[in-house]
Amino acid sequence: MMLELLSSKYPGMRIWLSQRLTALVMAGYLVLLIIALLIVHPSGYEAWRDFASSWLFSVSTFACFICLSIHAWLGVRDVLSDYVFNQALRAYLQIGVDLLLVAYVVWLSLILWGF
Repeated sequence: MMLELLSSKYPGMRIWLSQRLTALVMAGYLVLLIIALLIVHPSGYEAWRDFASSWLFSVSTFACFICLSIHAWLGVRDVLSDYVFNQALRAYLQIGVDLLLVAYVVWLSLILWGF
C-alpha cells in the first residue's frame, strides 16, 4: 500500500512524506537537546563550550540542519510553484533559495568543525 502511494502515480505523496519525516527528525532533535540541557545544565562559558564542542552535539546539530534545509527547500518550492506564475522568475528565485540554503549548510559546518 505504502509503496503504491510513493510511486510515480502520486508524485505529491513523496514530497509530503519527506516534509513530515524531516519535521519528525527536527522535533526529535529538539526534545533530545532539551533533555541534554536539563541533564548537563551548563552555566558558564566553559561549560557551554564543552557541551557544544562534543562530537554528538555537532553531528546531531548538522543532521538537524540538513533536515531543516530539506524541509525549507520543499516548502519554498511548493510556495513558488503555487504563487509565482512567471517561470523564469520562479527559476531564478528557486536558484537563489538553493544557493542560500547551501551557503547556510557550509556556514554551519564552518561553525561546528572550523574547516
